[in-house]
Parts: sequence; C-alpha cells; structure tokens
Amino acid sequence: MTTVYLPLIGILFVLIGVLIFLIGVRLAGSSQLDRRLENFLVEPFSQPQGWGSDNINPRPDITGSFMQRTVVPAFRRLGRIVGVFVPASSIQQLDKQLTIAGNPLGLRGREFYGIRILFLIAAGFLGYTIIIRADNFVFFLAGIGAAVLVFMIPRLWLRHRVHSRKNIIRRNLPDALDMLSVCADAGLGFDQSMQRIGEEWETPLAKEFGRVVSEMSMGQTRAVALRDMASRLDVPEVSSFVAVILQSYELGMGIVDALHAQANQMRIERRYWGQEQARKLPLKMMFPLLLLILPAMFAVILGPLVPAIRDLFQNISQGGGTLP
Repeated sequence: MTTVYLPLIGILFVLIGVLIFLIGVRLAGSSQLDRRLENFLVEPFSQPQGWGSDNINPRPDITGSFMQRTVVPAFRRLGRIVGVFVPASSIQQLDKQLTIAGNPLGLRGREFYGIRILFLIAAGFLGYTIIIRADNFVFFLAGIGAAVLVFMIPRLWLRHRVHSRKNIIRRNLPDALDMLSVCADAGLGFDQSMQRIGEEWETPLAKEFGRVVSEMSMGQTRAVALRDMASRLDVPEVSSFVAVILQSYELGMGIVDALHAQANQMRIERRYWGQEQARKLPLKMMFPLLLLILPAMFAVILGPLVPAIRDLFQNISQGGGTLP
C-alpha cells in the first residue's frame, strides 16, 4: 500500500515546491521603494520616547481573530498566485459575480479562481484516497461523489451569497422607497434622502445608496452613479427604480410623486414574490418528506408488526406451507 502512496506524495511535494518558489520570486521582486516604506513604518515603533523613558512606543493593537489576521490573508495570497494563469474573460465574470455578492472576504476574481484550483487539488486528493481503498463499486462512486462535492464548494458558496444578497435587497427596496418618500415630503432632496438612508440603515441597499452619494460627491453624475448601482446589484426591481428616477429627472416630473408610485408598485411586487415563494414550498417539502419523514413513520407504524410477520412465516414453513 505504501508504494501506491509514493506517486501521490511526490506530486504533493512538487506542488508545494512550486508554490514556495513562486512566493519567493514574488517577495524577491519587491522594489526598493517598498522596503524603504516598510522601514519608515517600522522604525518609529522601535524608537524610545526620550531620555529617562524605559518604554517603547506600543505597537497598534492587533484586532480580529487568528483566522482573519493570518489564515484568510495567506489563503487569498495563495489564491492570487495560483490564479495568475486564468483567462481574462473568466476573471471578469467572477469579478461581476463577486460584486453582486458584495465582495465577501474582500475576494476578487483572480483570487477566487485560485481558491477553486486549490479546491480542485484537494478534491483530487480526496477522491484518489477513497477510490484506492474501494472494495466495491459503491465506494468507487462515493469517492467520485466526494471529489465532485469538494470541487463544487466554492461555486455553491458564491451562488448562495449572490442569491441571498439579491433576496435581501429585493425585500428591503419597498421600505427604502417609503423612507425616500417620507424624506422627500419633509423637504429633503433626492441625494440627501439617499444619504440619510445610507447613514441610518445597515442593509446592503443602504450601503449602496451611500456609495452612490459618495460617487456623486467625487464628481460623478447622478445618472452614471445610479446606473452603476443597478449594474452592481443586478436586481430587476432596482433597475426599474433607477430607470423611473432618471426618466423623472429628464422629463421634469415631481420626484415625490414618482417615489410614491414606485413604493406602491414595489410593495405589490414584493407581495407577489412572497406568494410565489409560498407556492414553491410544497414542491421543496416533497424531498425531505420522502427521504426523512416517511421512512421514520413507516418504522414507527410497521416496526411492531415485524415480529408477528416473522412468527407467521415461521409457522407457515414449519407447517408445510399451510396456515396455522
């Protein structure tokens, strides 16, 4: 069995050596300016405060867990190194999906693609380990299934984050439009109303409103900032809201009436969306019902009958095939 593991161990050592070489090349290629900046940032903390002072200036407090400070940055750096050889079109598509998901963990497309490659290596190692110990066809299929599942984990996680964030924005949009309407009735402008929501709320949509206001304060036009927000979120309701607001400004219509109409329309669409999700529940409940609930009910109901049926067949076999 040890001879079977020797090629796999050799491949792992080769991969580790290649990764260490790439990291070394990356660190060796740092410019002199980076080193000077590093010395400039480190040296002040090593200087004493003055005569008679035995203390050294304290370093800034380290915040965050060990996972956030060490494991996640190392994993992202390794993902960037592995994802260097990825096509640009795939990177752009992943960047868009990560933007829709809200850039979880600060990941970009190249880093996420590198993480997928690492999961592919882990899936191959796991599948190979299970398959070489398989004694029958069932274990062989289990090894293939485990490898596929491990490889699909990053994609399924990203898809879940995208779907979850879209649903949160879709649910919060009618309330945000009501708040915009209230602020507009109180005399605030559209930009000030969005800024107020961005400051008061902690939802993804409120953060996007705050980003739109920040972009406009840096010189971006309102139309471009709103269209960029609709493109980042990729939610049809938000795109419709942006189109109505821009059309109202172009035609010179009252923004208060447009916000009231949009709030009513979005509230109706949210009710329809909730009804649609409720109608999907029976179909979603069918699989756990068939796989989990019905077998337990059969075991509880038919379990006491098993001894009686066993005794009946024993009596039939002992009596020569006749009923007792």
